[in-house]
Amino acid sequence: MGEIQIPFETVCSAGADFADPENDLVKYFLSIDLQSIASVIARAFTNRGPKGYGVSLFLSRILKVKQVFISDRILAQRLKEVATYRRLCGFSDGKVPAHNTYCTLRKALGVKGYAEIHAGFVRRAHALNLLDPELPMLPKNRRKGLIIIADSTTIRAYCSTNGKKQPDGTWLFTDPSVTFGRPHHRDKFPIGHKAHSIMAITGVPLVSTISTRNAQDQDHLFPLLDQFKQRFSEMKIAYIVLDRGYDAEEVHRKLYEEYDIIPVIIRKEIAYPKGFTGDGIPLCIWGLPMSRTGIDYARKRTRYACRKVCQRTKQMTFNCPYLDSSFPNGLIYYTRFKDSYRKYGPAIPGSNIYKKLKPMRTAIERNYGLVKKNRYRMENTNTYMGLDNVLMHIIEHDIVLTLDIIFMFKQSGKISPLLKLNY
Repeated sequence: MGEIQIPFETVCSAGADFADPENDLVKYFLSIDLQSIASVIARAFTNRGPKGYGVSLFLSRILKVKQVFISDRILAQRLKEVATYRRLCGFSDGKVPAHNTYCTLRKALGVKGYAEIHAGFVRRAHALNLLDPELPMLPKNRRKGLIIIADSTTIRAYCSTNGKKQPDGTWLFTDPSVTFGRPHHRDKFPIGHKAHSIMAITGVPLVSTISTRNAQDQDHLFPLLDQFKQRFSEMKIAYIVLDRGYDAEEVHRKLYEEYDIIPVIIRKEIAYPKGFTGDGIPLCIWGLPMSRTGIDYARKRTRYACRKVCQRTKQMTFNCPYLDSSFPNGLIYYTRFKDSYRKYGPAIPGSNIYKKLKPMRTAIERNYGLVKKNRYRMENTNTYMGLDNVLMHIIEHDIVLTLDIIFMFKQSGKISPLLKLNY
């Protein structure tokens, strides 16, 4: 995972750095597809400044994330001091932007412009088969489409946390977009924002949004999926893997019925009725678990057969009416989604796809650990206030993580920093 987490080493003179075939920072920037940036920048700065910067200005934002520069002022200063940085970003004649030029950039691009640039790199990753690769550990007959994950991470406030309590009990801070959130062991003052994201199972971030700190994750899941559908209409989501915070009947039902996505949700305790195992597998008339033989998506039901398993028991002390040849598969039983999507839907805990995807949650949590703890210190380098400014800061990190995975694939052939696929 070091490829997408550790910043590159300090550079030396520009000539030596560009002549060094082992300089990964140079190779990284030379590998960036500039068209994804250029088309958006050209529209944003039509007939207005900052003149002469263009794509270089946005490349320097990528440099800020990669080298963990805390603020725009530090970025501008480092560009003045280091010739290699200027050449990597394409600044000519030593001319570099002032720190307040980046405020102009954010105002010109806005969240929409940032998201469009990121979408260009996501499509590039998709063209390299980095969003939906062949995963040998999954069933061959699984539904075709992307496997995505969703979660949220807190972003500590940059503004002063000495708020004023209002008569209605709410608190007013210098940044009105921040709120108190649920206390966390690493937060002395749990005040700020919350970033909500969906990512491909390989770790490529797809869509992110922002909310106040006290927002509920479930409230932002479906808006994220709506944004994905609008932004990437050519892509289809097959499965979404969620933690137990999303384990509610309405979430299961809505994902399947309205979004045509199979939810794989880490479950809270489920009480199945008599005649079922603890994993939701029906029992035959003699109390033996049946086998799932298929899902009828059109009729929204799952078919089970006993397959005359009692014949294979060492001691059979009963007569089963389904052992007759007129019942080739033995007892047939159906569970219907409408009775409970959470209990009987297409990916219950006893299903094969659930068993295969659930262990990946460890990798998923590790991936979100990059965001939550130290993905280029996203929290510590947040020196912005307001929902839109913080969201653009988050999307910058999404862009860099996407570029990191593309670069890693080009260099080593690895499709993911998370999944162990015996490279």
